[in-house]
Amino acid sequence: MLWIRKCFAESEAGAKVFGGAEAASGVAAHAKKIKAEGAAYCDCPACAAVEKILEKKEEILA
Repeated sequence: MLWIRKCFAESEAGAKVFGGAEAASGVAAHAKKIKAEGAAYCDCPACAAVEKILEKKEEILA
């Protein structure tokens, strides 16, 4: 998850996506932990891919 004011996993929609409130709570806790450790983005596969693309942004747009 890209960082926003409220973690998507904490929302009603997040609970549906992550298979229930308990699972979503675990995802939210993980997101908060890695953010506190200094992560710029979450470590899900989608965000990891976007982070790699952004690292090469200048190269891609040249």
